[in-house]
Amino acid sequence: MVIIHGWIKINPEHRSEFLEKADRAVKQSQAEEGNLGYRLFEAVDETNTFMTLEKWADQAAIDKHKRSEHFNNFLESTKGWMLEPLQIDAHVIPNNDEKVEG
Repeated sequence: MVIIHGWIKINPEHRSEFLEKADRAVKQSQAEEGNLGYRLFEAVDETNTFMTLEKWADQAAIDKHKRSEHFNNFLESTKGWMLEPLQIDAHVIPNNDEKVEG
């Protein structure tokens, strides 16, 4: 399983447009094969800073998501509203039957 945190800081002038597009993108991402969870949260201490919390079955599901029309349309339509570059952190979680070293 792979957990992804995506940080997005949006210009407040485009907040409502962003939320409308994000709502649609989240719902479409949740419906994708290999998606185990996809949510959007706003930082309580930093208005207009959002984080996606995504759970994917594997890298193949993520790769397919990155090629999806809805994901690319979302990025293209919102990139002009971002005050900072999109930041993404990915964390691979081993299956229960895999040994973790360390």
